[in-house]
Amino acid sequence: GVPVLSDLRAADIAAGGQGAPLVPVFDALLLARPDGPPRAALNLGGIANLTVVAPGAPVVGYDIGPANALIDAAAQRFHGQPCDVDGRYAAAGRVHGPLLDRLLAEPYYAAPPPKSTGKELFHAGYLADVLAGLGEQVPADDVLATLTELTARIVTDACARHGVDEVVAGGGGLRNPVLRSRLVALAADRWRLRDTDELGVPAQAKEAYAFALLGWLSWHGLPGALPSVTGARYGAVLGSWTPTGPAPVHPAPVAPRSLRIDG
Repeated sequence: GVPVLSDLRAADIAAGGQGAPLVPVFDALLLARPDGPPRAALNLGGIANLTVVAPGAPVVGYDIGPANALIDAAAQRFHGQPCDVDGRYAAAGRVHGPLLDRLLAEPYYAAPPPKSTGKELFHAGYLADVLAGLGEQVPADDVLATLTELTARIVTDACARHGVDEVVAGGGGLRNPVLRSRLVALAADRWRLRDTDELGVPAQAKEAYAFALLGWLSWHGLPGALPSVTGARYGAVLGSWTPTGPAPVHPAPVAPRSLRIDG
């Protein structure tokens, strides 16, 4: 009996955007500050997503590449496990240089944003093709170590490219101590890694918070997608309401400029 908002991507696609990613509108409000260097929100799910928020500049947000997608595929292939729990397989292996070079040659990484990807590209078959093209047998745990290093490399390269001084991270990848330690090591003194929990957002609940915000924006007739992120011609009010009928819009007097999590 309550209004439900769904199909959030269609309006942005109709406006010429990719319909993704949508979480950057949440990141932009959470990380907003009046001045200082850019800072970023990082999500390490199946895919690694980055949102860069800089005072006085359009928000940048895009999918970097695989976070856990290929690691999970390798854990399933070699060990029959859904993921590399606590990074134990990666910790037992060594980074294989030729395999890492082959992985880093993926054209997606060099493409400029706006861009988005997913497991339609980075899946078990993709990994099988890369390994088959290598021409040598790589020990299973070396594959896991190399894939973990791949994620750390593409993430730190993206953060360095935007000159951020702080990265607020969430997602299941943070629970992999090997991945986390490599992110910290590669960041060196360039930027600081923090958890979203420090800003009041439980790492595993960030997407729920973000979509609650998207519902609030649509309820108040405000755009939920950022054209600088999705590539749309304009910021669209997202979603379709159920029950159907006129949208239950309650116009907000002014669009929010920042977000604070209480409790």
